[in-house]
Amino acid sequence: MTSPVVDIDSVGHDYATRQGVQQVLRSVSIRAYPGEMVCVVGPSGIGKTTLLRIIAGLQRPTYGTVSVAGKVLNGPSDSVGLVFQDYSRSLYPWLSVLDNVGLPLRAGLSRVERLERSRAAIHEVGLDAAEAKRPWELSGGMQQRVAIARAVAYRPAVLLMDEPFASVDAQTRSDLEDLTLRVRDDFGQTVVLITHDVDEAVYLADRIVVLHGSPARVIAEIPVPFGPRDQLETRGGAEFARIRSQVHRLIRFGASEVLTSEEIPCVS
Repeated sequence: MTSPVVDIDSVGHDYATRQGVQQVLRSVSIRAYPGEMVCVVGPSGIGKTTLLRIIAGLQRPTYGTVSVAGKVLNGPSDSVGLVFQDYSRSLYPWLSVLDNVGLPLRAGLSRVERLERSRAAIHEVGLDAAEAKRPWELSGGMQQRVAIARAVAYRPAVLLMDEPFASVDAQTRSDLEDLTLRVRDDFGQTVVLITHDVDEAVYLADRIVVLHGSPARVIAEIPVPFGPRDQLETRGGAEFARIRSQVHRLIRFGASEVLTSEEIPCVS
């Protein structure tokens, strides 16, 4: 049996508040397998970004463990790449596109290797003609392409994305969604994407994980059966509409929503 690349095992997280301890996540277990795109959805403020920070090793869980590529995380890992929603803050405005992408590669690689990997990643996101430009000379969508290129340039096993397309217009969002699928396929990475956009999750995911409750827990894992995706044909199909409706109901009503036996998803 294939081993998971990401193994989130019974993770819980508490915050200290003036009123006492607030439990945000409770016994969350999620696995993501090689080359899989897993989208995590749930109501606003439920703790999705907290979960992503824990998976990235930026925040320690109160209990439970996170393993990436078979190793338990105790902090940030070279096996994990990150793409955030606020691309403008993640790029250095005084550096060129090429230097921004190559920044994580400065340790352990020669200049020639660094340039080769950086240019390969820039080519992958379609910005060959912009490698000498500064981020402020680019559109928002192009800046997010730079952020994606930088995240994949050092070839991490896992790409984590936190609401990565929330700050761009609808057409750019569609382009970046298709870009993400292509990058995943070309580089063979496992992707865990946090989003509040149900349509985006259904379009991108191989599996959708639904968080609900207070504290948040996994209430459903929904497989998405699409093959190659097309923005018009995939989104216009009856199966897309069925899954979208199912996810919306779970987010709104949680596990109390009445589903037919065929609609009740399994939680592993």
